[in-house]
Amino acid sequence: MENIQESLGLRIISGLIGAGLFILFTYLGGVFLTIPVIILAVLGLFEYFNICKKLGFRPYKLVTILASIVLILLSSNKQFIKITLIVFIALFIIFILAIPFYYNSGRSFEDGAISIYGFLYLSIPSAVFVNLRNIGLEHVIYILGVTWINDVFAFLVGKFLGKHRLSQSISPNKTVEGFAGGLIFSTIFGIIFAHMMDFSVLKYIIFSIILSIMGTIGDLSESVMKREANIKDSGIFLPGHGGVLDRIDSLIVNIPIYFILINVLL
Repeated sequence: MENIQESLGLRIISGLIGAGLFILFTYLGGVFLTIPVIILAVLGLFEYFNICKKLGFRPYKLVTILASIVLILLSSNKQFIKITLIVFIALFIIFILAIPFYYNSGRSFEDGAISIYGFLYLSIPSAVFVNLRNIGLEHVIYILGVTWINDVFAFLVGKFLGKHRLSQSISPNKTVEGFAGGLIFSTIFGIIFAHMMDFSVLKYIIFSIILSIMGTIGDLSESVMKREANIKDSGIFLPGHGGVLDRIDSLIVNIPIYFILINVLL
């Protein structure tokens, strides 16, 4: 019992410190946000590459990282969507053209596909996050708040009230009760946020429900990757929290989904 309390205490303290610093960088915006996001994206890519290595793949690390840095640096540009498409197409062409040159070295075309997936999985959500900050601080506050509240209350409700496993084969610690707790509290947050910002309450109830569900699926997706690679945590980024991917797995999905929602429905 004492070890569980110590582990929980370490998780809470390191989580609060990490969240506090990230909120500060987000509030400051500009280069103060772009640089930390680049650092987190690169660290996340290295964790992703390590998972790929354990699965027998050899991703193109340097090219993928450089493309990611370029995209995030240009994410404040008004032509962000066009730039994202151009960078993605360029990366795709590079990997296609590289196949004949690397074939005899033991690489396969799957290595290029795995690299492109890593770019889509980490780099685009990171760049979209910076772009959201330029659209408005309130959107970043919402996406962080609704995702973190869902994660925190899913963990707490599941920890103390959870009885029914949500997905035994993928993540045995997740429960139906925890999922419901995260959904309820993230929806309450959405209602409060909409009232404070004078946004449509109905839309943000819908947004919060969608993001709670999608964030949970994003978490499960990362769990599948770790399970296939036979590792418990993606890295050791924060004490008690695992790696970067372990901390942002829900945000990876929620950021681009929210970006689509506000561009289509707001």
